Amino acid sequence: MEVYEENFITVIKTETGYLKLGWIFNSGFLKGESEYLIGTNEIIKNKNNPLIYLKKVKWAIYSGKTGEKLTQDFDWISPLGLVKGQSAYFRATKDGKEALFTLEGQITQWFDKIRDRGALTGESNYFWGKKNGHYALYDINTGEKLTDDFKSSVIAGALIGKSDYIVGSYGEEIFFILDLKTGEKVSPDFDEGKLIEILKHGDLGRAVREFYKI
Repeated sequence: MEVYEENFITVIKTETGYLKLGWIFNSGFLKGESEYLIGTNEIIKNKNNPLIYLKKVKWAIYSGKTGEKLTQDFDWISPLGLVKGQSAYFRATKDGKEALFTLEGQITQWFDKIRDRGALTGESNYFWGKKNGHYALYDINTGEKLTDDFKSSVIAGALIGKSDYIVGSYGEEIFFILDLKTGEKVSPDFDEGKLIEILKHGDLGRAVREFYKI
Protein backbone atom coordinates (compact mmCIF):
# COMPACT_ATOMS: atom_id res chain seq x y z
CA MET A 1 0.00 0.00 0.00
CA GLU A 2 1.38 3.39 -1.00
CA VAL A 3 -0.05 6.36 0.91
CA TYR A 4 1.39 9.86 1.05
CA GLU A 5 0.39 13.48 1.55
CA GLU A 6 0.76 16.20 -1.07
CA ASN A 7 -0.42 19.80 -0.69
CA PHE A 8 -2.71 18.85 2.22
CA ILE A 9 -4.25 16.02 0.16
CA THR A 10 -3.92 12.34 1.08
CA VAL A 11 -3.01 10.23 -1.93
CA ILE A 12 -3.47 6.45 -2.15
CA LYS A 13 -2.09 4.47 -5.06
CA THR A 14 -4.83 2.05 -6.19
CA GLU A 15 -5.08 -0.71 -8.78
CA THR A 16 -6.45 1.77 -11.31
CA GLY A 17 -4.62 4.98 -10.48
CA TYR A 18 -4.55 7.41 -7.55
CA LEU A 19 -7.27 8.26 -5.05
CA LYS A 20 -6.93 11.80 -3.72
CA LEU A 21 -8.93 12.93 -0.69
CA GLY A 22 -8.84 15.84 1.72
CA TRP A 23 -9.07 13.59 4.81
CA ILE A 24 -9.26 9.85 5.37
CA PHE A 25 -10.31 8.04 8.56
CA ASN A 26 -7.49 5.96 10.00
CA SER A 27 -9.47 2.70 9.86
CA GLY A 28 -10.61 0.10 7.37
CA PHE A 29 -8.32 -0.17 4.34
CA LEU A 30 -5.50 1.76 5.96
CA LYS A 31 -5.39 -0.75 8.84
CA GLY A 32 -6.01 -3.88 6.78
CA GLU A 33 -9.48 -4.36 8.28
CA SER A 34 -11.31 -4.27 4.93
CA GLU A 35 -10.99 -2.87 1.43
CA TYR A 36 -13.07 0.19 2.36
CA LEU A 37 -12.23 3.64 3.66
CA ILE A 38 -14.11 6.77 4.68
CA GLY A 39 -12.97 10.04 3.17
CA THR A 40 -13.94 13.57 2.19
CA ASN A 41 -13.02 15.51 -0.94
CA GLU A 42 -12.85 18.76 0.99
CA ILE A 43 -9.41 19.96 2.04
CA ILE A 44 -9.29 20.83 5.74
CA LYS A 45 -5.73 20.02 6.80
CA ASN A 46 -4.63 23.53 5.81
CA LYS A 47 -7.08 25.16 8.22
CA ASN A 48 -6.46 26.21 11.81
CA ASN A 49 -7.76 23.48 14.14
CA PRO A 50 -8.80 21.17 11.26
CA LEU A 51 -10.48 18.71 13.63
CA ILE A 52 -13.37 21.10 14.17
CA TYR A 53 -14.17 20.85 10.45
CA LEU A 54 -14.64 17.08 10.50
CA LYS A 55 -18.35 17.48 11.27
CA LYS A 56 -18.75 20.29 8.73
CA VAL A 57 -17.76 18.40 5.58
CA LYS A 58 -19.34 15.55 3.63
CA TRP A 59 -18.14 11.94 3.82
CA ALA A 60 -18.42 8.88 1.60
CA ILE A 61 -17.07 5.32 1.49
CA TYR A 62 -14.47 4.49 -1.15
CA SER A 63 -12.76 1.33 -2.29
CA GLY A 64 -9.12 1.41 -1.25
CA LYS A 65 -8.33 -1.08 -4.03
CA THR A 66 -9.86 0.74 -6.99
CA GLY A 67 -10.47 4.25 -5.66
CA GLU A 68 -14.15 4.03 -6.63
CA LYS A 69 -16.64 6.08 -4.65
CA LEU A 70 -19.19 3.55 -3.38
CA THR A 71 -21.80 5.66 -1.53
CA GLN A 72 -23.52 8.98 -1.61
CA ASP A 73 -22.23 11.80 0.59
CA PHE A 74 -23.29 11.91 4.24
CA ASP A 75 -22.76 14.31 7.13
CA TRP A 76 -20.94 11.53 9.01
CA ILE A 77 -20.18 7.83 8.62
CA SER A 78 -19.17 5.53 11.46
CA PRO A 79 -16.24 3.19 10.72
CA LEU A 80 -17.99 0.45 12.71
CA GLY A 81 -19.37 -2.41 10.66
CA LEU A 82 -18.48 -2.47 6.97
CA VAL A 83 -15.30 -0.40 7.09
CA LYS A 84 -13.85 -2.30 10.04
CA GLY A 85 -14.76 -5.63 8.48
CA GLN A 86 -17.36 -6.52 11.12
CA SER A 87 -20.52 -6.73 8.98
CA ALA A 88 -22.08 -5.61 5.69
CA TYR A 89 -23.69 -2.60 7.38
CA PHE A 90 -22.58 0.94 8.06
CA ARG A 91 -24.24 3.73 10.04
CA ALA A 92 -24.54 7.11 8.37
CA THR A 93 -25.84 10.48 9.55
CA LYS A 94 -27.76 13.01 7.50
CA ASP A 95 -29.59 16.10 8.74
CA GLY A 96 -29.19 14.95 12.34
CA LYS A 97 -30.73 11.49 11.76
CA GLU A 98 -29.05 8.07 11.62
CA ALA A 99 -29.79 4.97 9.55
CA LEU A 100 -28.09 1.70 8.67
CA PHE A 101 -27.01 1.05 5.09
CA THR A 102 -25.24 -1.53 2.96
CA LEU A 103 -23.40 -0.65 -0.24
CA GLU A 104 -26.66 -1.49 -2.04
CA GLY A 105 -28.57 1.23 -0.19
CA GLN A 106 -30.54 2.17 2.92
CA ILE A 107 -31.67 -0.75 5.10
CA THR A 108 -33.47 0.91 8.03
CA GLN A 109 -35.66 3.91 8.60
CA TRP A 110 -34.11 7.08 9.99
CA PHE A 111 -33.67 7.29 13.77
CA ASP A 112 -32.56 9.96 16.20
CA LYS A 113 -29.80 7.55 17.24
CA ILE A 114 -28.69 3.97 16.60
CA ARG A 115 -26.49 2.30 19.20
CA ASP A 116 -23.08 0.93 18.21
CA ARG A 117 -23.52 -2.77 18.96
CA GLY A 118 -25.58 -5.58 17.48
CA ALA A 119 -26.26 -5.91 13.75
CA LEU A 120 -23.86 -3.08 12.93
CA THR A 121 -20.94 -4.90 14.50
CA GLY A 122 -21.99 -8.35 13.28
CA GLU A 123 -22.99 -9.72 16.68
CA SER A 124 -26.68 -10.34 15.99
CA ASN A 125 -29.60 -9.35 13.75
CA TYR A 126 -30.79 -6.72 16.24
CA PHE A 127 -30.14 -3.05 16.94
CA TRP A 128 -31.35 -0.38 19.35
CA GLY A 129 -33.00 2.55 17.56
CA LYS A 130 -34.03 5.77 19.32
CA LYS A 131 -37.05 7.89 18.44
CA ASN A 132 -38.70 10.66 20.44
CA GLY A 133 -36.54 10.01 23.49
CA HIS A 134 -37.21 6.25 23.66
CA TYR A 135 -35.33 3.18 22.46
CA ALA A 136 -36.76 0.01 20.94
CA LEU A 137 -35.13 -3.13 19.60
CA TYR A 138 -35.45 -3.79 15.85
CA ASP A 139 -34.70 -6.70 13.53
CA ILE A 140 -32.25 -5.65 10.79
CA ASN A 141 -33.60 -8.23 8.33
CA THR A 142 -37.30 -7.43 8.60
CA GLY A 143 -37.33 -3.91 10.05
CA GLU A 144 -39.78 -5.19 12.67
CA LYS A 145 -39.97 -3.39 15.99
CA LEU A 146 -39.56 -6.14 18.59
CA THR A 147 -40.17 -4.34 21.88
CA ASP A 148 -42.10 -1.55 23.51
CA ASP A 149 -40.54 1.88 23.78
CA PHE A 150 -37.94 1.81 26.56
CA LYS A 151 -36.03 4.53 28.36
CA SER A 152 -32.77 2.61 28.14
CA SER A 153 -30.80 0.54 25.62
CA VAL A 154 -28.71 -1.92 27.58
CA ILE A 155 -25.88 -3.61 25.67
CA ALA A 156 -26.35 -7.26 26.67
CA GLY A 157 -28.03 -10.55 25.81
CA ALA A 158 -29.62 -11.07 22.40
CA LEU A 159 -28.29 -7.76 21.09
CA ILE A 160 -24.74 -9.08 21.21
CA GLY A 161 -25.61 -12.67 20.30
CA LYS A 162 -25.78 -14.05 23.83
CA SER A 163 -29.13 -15.71 24.69
CA ASP A 164 -32.66 -14.69 23.67
CA TYR A 165 -32.99 -12.21 26.52
CA ILE A 166 -32.69 -8.42 26.61
CA VAL A 167 -32.92 -5.84 29.38
CA GLY A 168 -35.83 -3.39 29.26
CA SER A 169 -36.79 -0.35 31.29
CA TYR A 170 -39.75 2.01 31.33
CA GLY A 171 -37.83 4.55 33.39
CA GLU A 172 -37.05 5.55 36.98
CA GLU A 173 -33.93 3.32 36.85
CA ILE A 174 -36.07 0.18 37.16
CA PHE A 175 -35.07 -2.70 34.87
CA PHE A 176 -36.30 -6.18 33.94
CA ILE A 177 -35.32 -9.04 31.64
CA LEU A 178 -37.48 -9.83 28.62
CA ASP A 179 -37.55 -13.02 26.52
CA LEU A 180 -37.50 -11.91 22.87
CA LYS A 181 -38.99 -15.19 21.61
CA THR A 182 -42.11 -15.01 23.76
CA GLY A 183 -42.24 -11.29 24.48
CA GLU A 184 -42.71 -12.14 28.14
CA LYS A 185 -41.04 -10.57 31.14
CA VAL A 186 -38.95 -13.29 32.81
CA SER A 187 -37.55 -11.50 35.85
CA PRO A 188 -38.75 -9.33 38.69
CA ASP A 189 -37.94 -5.62 38.48
CA PHE A 190 -34.47 -4.66 39.68
CA ASP A 191 -32.51 -1.46 40.23
CA GLU A 192 -29.38 -0.04 38.62
CA GLY A 193 -27.14 -1.61 41.26
CA LYS A 194 -28.41 -5.07 40.35
CA LEU A 195 -28.05 -4.24 36.65
CA ILE A 196 -24.38 -3.39 37.15
CA GLU A 197 -23.93 -6.65 39.03
CA ILE A 198 -25.52 -8.60 36.17
CA LEU A 199 -23.48 -6.84 33.48
CA LYS A 200 -20.26 -7.75 35.26
CA HIS A 201 -20.79 -11.36 34.16
CA GLY A 202 -23.05 -10.45 31.24
CA ASP A 203 -25.10 -13.65 31.26
CA LEU A 204 -28.81 -12.74 31.29
CA GLY A 205 -29.82 -16.42 31.34
CA ARG A 206 -27.79 -16.90 34.50
CA ALA A 207 -29.40 -13.79 35.98
CA VAL A 208 -32.88 -15.21 35.35
CA ARG A 209 -31.92 -18.53 36.94
CA GLU A 210 -30.47 -16.77 39.98
CA PHE A 211 -33.59 -14.64 40.43
CA TYR A 212 -35.72 -17.77 40.69
CA LYS A 213 -33.01 -20.00 42.19
CA ILE A 214 -33.32 -22.48 39.32
